[in-house]
Amino acid sequence: MLAAMAPSRLFCARRTADLFAVIVVIAGLAGACASKAPAGSVTPEDPTVTAATEGDLPATANSTTSLAEAEAALAAGEPARAVALFAAYLATDPDPAGARQAYPGLARAHEHLGDCAAAIRAYDKYVEFLGRSGDGAPTDIHVARGACNAELEQWQASADDFAAAFAQATLPSVQVETLTRQGFALFQLGDFAAADPLLRRADEIFLAAQEARRERFTTYYFVGMARFYRAAIHHRNFREVPVRLPEKVMAEDFARKLELLGRAQDGYNATIKAKHMFWVSAAGYQLGALFEEFYDAMMYAPVPEWLDANQRQAYYEELKGQLRPLVNKAIWVFEANLATARKLGYENEFVAQTEAKLSELQSVLLAGDTTLGRPHPRLAPEARPELMPGGANAEQAPVDRKLFIPEPTPL
Repeated sequence: MLAAMAPSRLFCARRTADLFAVIVVIAGLAGACASKAPAGSVTPEDPTVTAATEGDLPATANSTTSLAEAEAALAAGEPARAVALFAAYLATDPDPAGARQAYPGLARAHEHLGDCAAAIRAYDKYVEFLGRSGDGAPTDIHVARGACNAELEQWQASADDFAAAFAQATLPSVQVETLTRQGFALFQLGDFAAADPLLRRADEIFLAAQEARRERFTTYYFVGMARFYRAAIHHRNFREVPVRLPEKVMAEDFARKLELLGRAQDGYNATIKAKHMFWVSAAGYQLGALFEEFYDAMMYAPVPEWLDANQRQAYYEELKGQLRPLVNKAIWVFEANLATARKLGYENEFVAQTEAKLSELQSVLLAGDTTLGRPHPRLAPEARPELMPGGANAEQAPVDRKLFIPEPTPL
């Protein structure tokens, strides 16, 4: 339950300020770069150049004309031709000013073609080129490369890029975005201890900027994202608390689960208050899932072996009655989430999952009890088995593949 659909379409960063007004962006991205010989040049032998220019290189490569044509092709929505022209221009060993313009153009053209690996190579070459002149990469280059690394699930590289971008950022909105995306990358690595303070700081910067009226945010996407993943950390920790016998240990386990449930619930409610519809629907779905999982944890808690058949039946009948409010709470949350989405005419995967979950729970309420002396079927079977520890090479459980990777972000 706690997870977000793996993105079906690639995404990569543009200049942050350019697309902040977009609410939910699903766009193809990527890029490519060429190897180069002396300062700022790309050799014809470079396989990136060969692939990029095959069948589309101009017969001649006048430096000024090729660069202008490449920029025009990119602006006209002809990324394949732009790649060929930028590559041809770089192959002429242009002057530093021209190379500074051409490398990012080549990367952006490849982003439009959906090749993130090539985009990263382009950005790498650009950063290398800048380094030879003693300059550092600007914020938007770190953001673009960080987003491409995230798309390829190269989480540590993504975190490093967004950390570098944050160090250069001055606008609160850019600071919030870069901190949030760095925190998300660390979340994907399973490093919750490092991710949580970054996500918390992003929210603090937003609140301070609002109070001081320093900047009017054009979207609350990254505010909602920061709050959602802080809540998700508590949710993950909640799920991983075992429930064990004897009774004294079980009481301690449930107390710990209940504490983490409260923290996750507060976090999802804070996400909803950010008022970005994508994260509102995600948090609403997760909040209902949280109550389902707590129901399952209590329903499937170990039963003392000394209970005989009659005692076991009485135990489960009493337990089902006591847990009924949790089912009602989950239904109420799912209904509220669905009503909000319908009121605003909003549709996404979380809304569809909410509708399916609501139907399942209503069926549970209407069905007669055919499980005398046994627990009800699990309300959240997708949250089982317990998650493997996070890490770059750890295989995600199906539940994580559904909900912990966010919608491609507006950059």
